[in-house]
Amino acid sequence: METTQIPRILIYEEFDGHPIYRKGYKDVVLGLKKIEEINMGTSALQWFITNTINRHLLTILPQNYLCGSGELGLHLTKNTNFSADIAIFRPGQLKVGFHSTKYSDVPPDVVIEVDIKIDESEYFQNEEEYFHKKTERLLQWGVEQVIWVFSASRRVLVADNLQKWAFISWDLPFTVIDNHEIKVWELMLASGFEV
Repeated sequence: METTQIPRILIYEEFDGHPIYRKGYKDVVLGLKKIEEINMGTSALQWFITNTINRHLLTILPQNYLCGSGELGLHLTKNTNFSADIAIFRPGQLKVGFHSTKYSDVPPDVVIEVDIKIDESEYFQNEEEYFHKKTERLLQWGVEQVIWVFSASRRVLVADNLQKWAFISWDLPFTVIDNHEIKVWELMLASGFEV
């Protein structure tokens, strides 16, 4: 598909100059759906998990840490821009003022991603290649730890450098930052998740 006929709003991220499109973008290009009909936001489950983790982190991290959710734009290099479901910065790491109107060019200490919201078919062979390459690039950029929560498999990927990655069940504890641990499943149940 020619990128010139694809509305920019359907681009979720940019990877080495290649646009990474939102899931469902092909239906818009083919005229089967209007832009408003595809999921521009997150699913209720993805939002619930992201919100649950973020709320808990705000209660356990010292107040001077910056921790937030909401698809923070990350500018890694020219033509490579990612988003982060949750980003955590240590005190003083990210300077924000009225001038901060562009994506962050400062790597967070931790990036947490919940599920995958892209159509990988134009640039990646599958979703696994996408999250592997995105994780590698974030770690190379300076992010200390990248965490993926996958609701379909109920697993968590914790990657803290280019060599050590671990998949664990989401009912097991793992360290997010500075010895602060969480258990995704326990947090979800405590927040009212219906089994």
